Amino acid sequence: MSTKSRLMTVPATAPVNTPATSPVTVVLVDDHLTVRAGTRALLEPEGFVVVGEAAAGPEAIDLVRTRRPDLLVLDMVLASGPVQSAIPELRAAAPRTGILVHSMYEDAALVRGALAAGASGYLSKSTSVPELLLAARTVAAGGRYVQPPLGADTAHAPVSPRALSPREGQVLALLADGHTNREVAAHLTLSVRTVESLRAALRNRLGLVTRADLVAHARRSGLLDGPPGSHGSPGARG
Repeated sequence: MSTKSRLMTVPATAPVNTPATSPVTVVLVDDHLTVRAGTRALLEPEGFVVVGEAAAGPEAIDLVRTRRPDLLVLDMVLASGPVQSAIPELRAAAPRTGILVHSMYEDAALVRGALAAGASGYLSKSTSVPELLLAARTVAAGGRYVQPPLGADTAHAPVSPRALSPREGQVLALLADGHTNREVAAHLTLSVRTVESLRAALRNRLGLVTRADLVAHARRSGLLDGPPGSHGSPGARG
């Protein structure tokens, strides 16, 4: 199979959107053309724009460096070999790009290795379409997402504050302080749907369902100041 990358150019006539409504730019890296085509077909109708494709690690690094997408969807093993060792270089090439590993392998050691190397998320190719979209939005927005069954396999200790990305910490603090999803979105210049995705990721990964859960975790994480009871309504679900 050819490893030649494909660059996709967004038309110059496309309207300039505000940060809250701008499409999410994506680079797809997989050595199977049909997998890339299928992923593109699922993402693009949902507000994502694929700006490049590659079938090998070196091409992926070049694409990410030049295109600096919001999201990189990356297969864990390519025809050129495993890509875990390339993740740090991908991260260095575009520090703001969220890296979502999309792999056929559901091995806990691979998940831990990918996350330790710098990936922001890990998802099995057997996942549902809604979960793929949730993971893509979460990682592109600066959050972290590990498919719940895989996350359970890798969770050998409680999640520490360090496990939160900076964006997740901002969202958690504002939600815990009593702000609605819409208010958080306006404050951080995000779309409401992005905030909902980040909140869903916090709920799935950390079990933060009620406002009381948010406040308690935010306080343990050092994200809130002030005495107990001063942040939001304990029973509210926002």
